[in-house]
Amino acid sequence: MKCYFYALLAMLICAGGVSGKTLRIVSYNIDCADQSSDNNLTNLSFNLPTVVQAIGLHHLGTNTQPVDVISCEELNSTTLSNFCSRLNAIYGAGTYAYDTNKDLTTGGGTDGIIYRINSVFIVSGRSLPTGPNVLLQSNLTYTAAYNVGGGVNGITRGPMLYQIRPTGFGTNNDFYFYVSHARSGTDNSVGDGRYAEAQAVRSDAKYKLPAGAHIIYGGDWNLFNGSGENAYKCLTGQITSDGTNWSDISSVWANTNQTQGYDPMSSTILPTTVTWANLAGDHASYLYNDNTSNLTSRIDIQLPNALMYAVYNSKGGVQLAPDTADPYDVSNFPASQYPYAFETFGNDGSLTRNTSDNNSSNHALNDLTNTVPNDVTVYAAIKLTGSGATFTGSDHYPIFGDYNIVVNPPVLGQPVVLTNKIQFTISSGSGGSYVIQSSTNLTSTNWITLLTTNPASLPFTFTDTNRLPFRFYRVQNP
Repeated sequence: MKCYFYALLAMLICAGGVSGKTLRIVSYNIDCADQSSDNNLTNLSFNLPTVVQAIGLHHLGTNTQPVDVISCEELNSTTLSNFCSRLNAIYGAGTYAYDTNKDLTTGGGTDGIIYRINSVFIVSGRSLPTGPNVLLQSNLTYTAAYNVGGGVNGITRGPMLYQIRPTGFGTNNDFYFYVSHARSGTDNSVGDGRYAEAQAVRSDAKYKLPAGAHIIYGGDWNLFNGSGENAYKCLTGQITSDGTNWSDISSVWANTNQTQGYDPMSSTILPTTVTWANLAGDHASYLYNDNTSNLTSRIDIQLPNALMYAVYNSKGGVQLAPDTADPYDVSNFPASQYPYAFETFGNDGSLTRNTSDNNSSNHALNDLTNTVPNDVTVYAAIKLTGSGATFTGSDHYPIFGDYNIVVNPPVLGQPVVLTNKIQFTISSGSGGSYVIQSSTNLTSTNWITLLTTNPASLPFTFTDTNRLPFRFYRVQNP
């Protein structure tokens, strides 16, 4: 959508933030490293590419679109290449690519990211450190992470951080995606290893990201003990069992950057946190995303920070889309449970704990009945079968959300008339490219482009040295 702002005898004809584009962002533990095989990508059924194709066909609210970003855990050295090759066979050569930056890991498979080239590009990617000394300080040195249960201490699989920019947009629309595969069953009852990883990403965001950064904490966090785990509390700004208050506004954490995450599966506006137990009878089984053969727990998450929600942030950028109605679902899911366009793909709560995705009671993918692939094919593609070189599916359901790129239109300031020239300032906007045009007739379709620019920052001052006695000016994001 193009918004124009006029100077001189013209009126302001468009105001407020507008949604310029939507990104569909997926987190998926794809099990390849555990199986020492990419068979779920390369077998004749192409299980996981089929799932990703189906995510693009599935409705969140009324929206469907191909996946734009996929964070992946449990990778072999060939996994991202094989995944991209198959997606490009579906969507066309060169549609998807993957980032080649590697995480620091001592086992359990690496993390990575795949992206749709015409949607986003990766500005940078880097791994956070491993070991016990991962809590970043203000002087950019590391100290040992808090260890409250006397259990395992530190990180074995370094979280990845990606700075991502929507294609065609400026730096003001960048967002930062932490992709983690936190310590699994070897952790102790309070999850000291996972807590260390949460401390690592929160402190990295606090001291290394720019003010106003839009952040998603994503990946497989292995939160086997539910929402009471210190890792979840640290990520979402709660008080952990060691008495540390990780809220952005706490005196202990003393954070001027907004880095705490908010759970998109919260039923509240404003979004806050969610309570779940990973136990039989849990009221929140629609949150669960592990295991596809035997639904047991919620361990994969995406937690955006406040700036990723319009209810917290009126300045735009990438923000999680609202969801007020899902007309393609008889139970209006996920809007019936929470107000954001986010869900566990293949689980709408019609499954009870300890059942698999292809149980006859599961109606999560009813909108795919007449698509190719259809719902039956997709349920089979998700479910883990076999092992090693013959395995298919995955032991995790993917999770995904729709994120709008909210653009604040540029504002053209009052003109300053000088001798034989005129000067005015672009005082606000969402950044990126700006086109300044002029015309002697406000209703004309023949506007002349005077300048196309991509200023490093705003405000930006433009001077027209060939000023006519009378003309209008306008500025737009192309």
